[in-house]
Formats: sequence, C-alpha cells, structure tokens
Amino acid sequence: MSDYGEPPSHDRNRRTGWAELGSGETVELARIGARFGARVLDAIIVAVVLVALFFLLASMWNSSDAADFSGFGVTSILVSLIVGVGYEVVQIALWGQTLGKRMIGIKVIHAAHGGLPGWGKAFGRWAIPGLLALIPLVGWLLSILCYVSATWDRVYQGWHDKAAGTLVTKV
Repeated sequence: MSDYGEPPSHDRNRRTGWAELGSGETVELARIGARFGARVLDAIIVAVVLVALFFLLASMWNSSDAADFSGFGVTSILVSLIVGVGYEVVQIALWGQTLGKRMIGIKVIHAAHGGLPGWGKAFGRWAIPGLLALIPLVGWLLSILCYVSATWDRVYQGWHDKAAGTLVTKV
C-alpha cells in the first residue's frame, strides 16, 4: 500500500510510493525527504572525516615552498576521492546502506531483483554525480540536478539511480 492507503498501481505514469521489481516483487520506495536527510547525514560524516584527515595531512606537510603546496592540493583531492569511494561505494556494495541511510531507515537495492546492488552499480551510482560535477562552469548544477531529478520521477530515481539500475526503498 502507498502512503495514501492505495495498493500499487499498474498505471505506469502514476506515483504511488511503490515499485515493481523485475522479479515481480513490489517494494515500498523511500520518499524524497528521507533520501535528502540521509544525504545530509552522510555529507556531515564525510566532512568530519575529511577535515580530520586534512588537519593530519597539513600537520605532516612541513614546507613553505609554493610549489610544494600544489602537491598538498593534489594529495587532498586524492584523499577526498578515496574517502568518497570508501564511504559510499563500499557500504552500498556490501550492505546497500551508508551510515546516513541506516539512521534514516532506507536502503539501495538492485532494481531487477531487489538484492544488493553490487560493486559496479554502487560505483556507477557514486560516479555519475561526481563526473557531472567535473564539467566546467555548470558541473555543480548538473550534479545537484542528478539528485533533484528523483523528485519528478515516478519511482523517485535520480539520474544516478537510473544509470545504475537501482532503487532506494524503505527498510
């Protein structure tokens, strides 16, 4: 049943809060507010980890040479990528949930069978908004649109979910 007490609809254009998987099973979808809340919690967790790592990295970087500072910038970018992949991709591939999603009570599933998305889908789901963000001038807007696109989709799939073949459901 949907949040409005309605059974899942077979009308492909109507939002009901439910989706039918490729296996025929019906699942209850996570609402946009829950997804946003989980994303905010995840961003806070990652930010705390990155700030701590950057302070540690800066304390170990003992140079006042400007050319040496560019190495710090490159190292910081690499650390950010490793933390991003380590946080998001690993947790989604292994458990279907990041810490933020666990706190909110939502989970990422494979749209075809409802199981864990696996490594490829977890990485693709993480990489789509990241790659869009790299486009000069408009990348940040496209990255945000990637997530916001779930608000007008019938089964609340953002572009990253569509590309990866995943759904976000209530646990």
